[in-house]
Formats: sequence, structure tokens, C-alpha cells
Amino acid sequence: MAASLIRLHFHDCFVQGCDASILLDDPATIQSEKNAPNNNNSVRGYEVIDNVKSQVESICPGVVSCADILAVAARDASVAVV
Repeated sequence: MAASLIRLHFHDCFVQGCDASILLDDPATIQSEKNAPNNNNSVRGYEVIDNVKSQVESICPGVVSCADILAVAARDASVAVV
């Protein structure tokens, strides 16, 4: 899962900066990055970030952004494999 979290962070930052936009589900009017053809069935680890976000929100709601969680998860994942 470490490589998947690092890749998820990379794909989020690649286009227009590290804004966690890759975590957004499709709205009714456009296709999100999450389900874009280049990411569909390629990027994974969403459930890890969702789980962490839920745990963080239960402790300090509205304080830590999804972008921050994604960055820290990728950082911690890279340290875990060393």
C-alpha cells in the first residue's frame, strides 16, 4: 500500500498542485480526477485516506485538510518501506 499512497499523492499534485482534488467523487456535471481514464483502475489507496480523515475529524473536526492528510500519508508510507 505504501507505493499506492505515494502514487496517489503524485497524481494529486501533478496537474494543478497538491489540493486533494483526486479524492473528489464525480459531481453530476463533470468527471472528477478520481475517475478520469488515466487514473481509473490505476490509482488506489482512497480507502486509507478516507479512514484517516474520519479518525482525524473525530478528534479535531474541520482542522486538518484532506491535502494535508494525503501528503502526510505519502510521507509516512515512504518512511515505512525504508
